[in-house]
Amino acid sequence: MMKYPKVSILVAARNEEDNIADLLFTFSQLSYPKDKLQILIGDDDSTDATAEIIGRFTPKNIHIEYVKIEKQMADLKGKANVLAQLAHLATGELFFFTDADIEVPKNWIEAFVTERKNEGVTIGLTLVKNKNWFEASQAIEWLFTLKLMKTLADFKIQSTGMGNNMVVSAEAYWAVGGYEKIGFSIVEDYAIYKAIIDKGFAFRQLFKPEAMTLTKPPKKYFEQRKRWVAGGFSTGSILIFPALIQGFLLPILLFISLFSWKIVLSVFILNLLINFLVGGRIFKVLNQNQLLKYIPAYTMYMYIFWFLQLIAYILPTKLIWKGREY
Repeated sequence: MMKYPKVSILVAARNEEDNIADLLFTFSQLSYPKDKLQILIGDDDSTDATAEIIGRFTPKNIHIEYVKIEKQMADLKGKANVLAQLAHLATGELFFFTDADIEVPKNWIEAFVTERKNEGVTIGLTLVKNKNWFEASQAIEWLFTLKLMKTLADFKIQSTGMGNNMVVSAEAYWAVGGYEKIGFSIVEDYAIYKAIIDKGFAFRQLFKPEAMTLTKPPKKYFEQRKRWVAGGFSTGSILIFPALIQGFLLPILLFISLFSWKIVLSVFILNLLINFLVGGRIFKVLNQNQLLKYIPAYTMYMYIFWFLQLIAYILPTKLIWKGREY
């Protein structure tokens, strides 16, 4: 018989009027017992209709709580500051972290609860909603990265946290002192993930469709990627190394093409075949076979856009996220 521990869902929202209603609707459809469910949404100084939209849902969904964030805790900024304050209001045994631009499946909570083996932190999956080749390439990129994270986790190797679909036990969270103890990071999900694992708690990466949320592609792609690359360098995440290799492949292949276009063509064809093979297996498990037709576009995308991401990181521009400079 399944046990239903009390869970708290923590969401930081800043100017999310275009997204928050979709998230709240999927929250209202969750199959988890409502008496075991607490949803905390922290409004991070929004200047749009975010608060008004949340207000429409709370009367009919008393387990959804609106929290106006009006102070700064322990020199934290942005999302980390919001989540730190929500954690002090959370009453659940498990903290579910997600983002305001996410849609969760009906059995989202059960997908984690039934798989838990007392891990301190568990990561789920996220699929980028896609209507064209560029968005589909991002969706494939996420799934390939998550498969790599799954493989690393199976060998007890840390990779990174994922704040739009991550579960942390309350015990593990408070054992490391929460966000106010570990301090500010532009990639707050990785910071809490690493702190919990370094404390000796077990970790796990789920890889099944029931644990997969949906996210919209970013409106400001390079702002998002600059933050990710900056976070990867600042934290020393193991994923920064394959990212660097991928980023430098385009100029390397362009240089080689000056001497032999056949070598470049052979590398591309081999890469394409590997992507079809790996993608086919991943998409079958996650019921996403429609993405297979975008593998050629994705293969080109990874060469071009990972190089452009490195350029965006190197350029002396401000690191901006959710309208704030960091």
